Amino acid sequence: MSNEKQYYFDSLGDDFEKFMDEYDVIRRQHLIFHDLLKDVCFENKEILEVGCGTGKITQMIVQRKAHVTALDISERLAQTVARKYNCQGVPGDACVLPFEDTSFDLVISSECIEHTLSPANAIAEMCRVCRPGGIVCLTTPNKLWYPVLWLSIKMGVRHFRGIENWLFPGQAGSVMKTSGLNDIIYSGCHLWPFQVRFTRPVLKWIDNTLGRRLYPAMINYGVRGTKT
Repeated sequence: MSNEKQYYFDSLGDDFEKFMDEYDVIRRQHLIFHDLLKDVCFENKEILEVGCGTGKITQMIVQRKAHVTALDISERLAQTVARKYNCQGVPGDACVLPFEDTSFDLVISSECIEHTLSPANAIAEMCRVCRPGGIVCLTTPNKLWYPVLWLSIKMGVRHFRGIENWLFPGQAGSVMKTSGLNDIIYSGCHLWPFQVRFTRPVLKWIDNTLGRRLYPAMINYGVRGTKT
């Protein structure tokens, strides 16, 4: 199945970014770097990004002077990101990470685990390769909104045909806890669909001021945990 997933993402080629909205990317970048990880020093840390895609998150990690390993199920994407941002690129499945235990100071993943066969296994793997005292931080869609996804697919609005396995925030946090992480922190973005463009200023304000309170109802959430 991993080969099938790799083929699908490789086959997207230059169309990969058509599935991303720049506003959404910016909000997720803010959620990770200016909310959940705002107190974290990146410089000279060994950091793994799981599901690097085209490098939207990778770029921001590299800018913070970290030693970055960018992993993706698509070898083509991993290699392209490595060349573009002068970091290490590794092809691999998020559910079976090709690294030894406790290899990284920080593990980051944005909008990846929902495209795996087992999001829970992917989270557990991220926790496994994180060092004691290190942090795992990820963003993913909220299963509360899965009916909207299902409807958009049935109506032909969403054309992405990859795997869609979504978790509730509490499920993701529970996996972190059982995998040896504590101090679990949640936040979120998009209280309603960001495609309603004229409401984006309000959405942005809600993200910035109420994300840590309203994340259970938001379309995307982020969760961070520290390994004991």
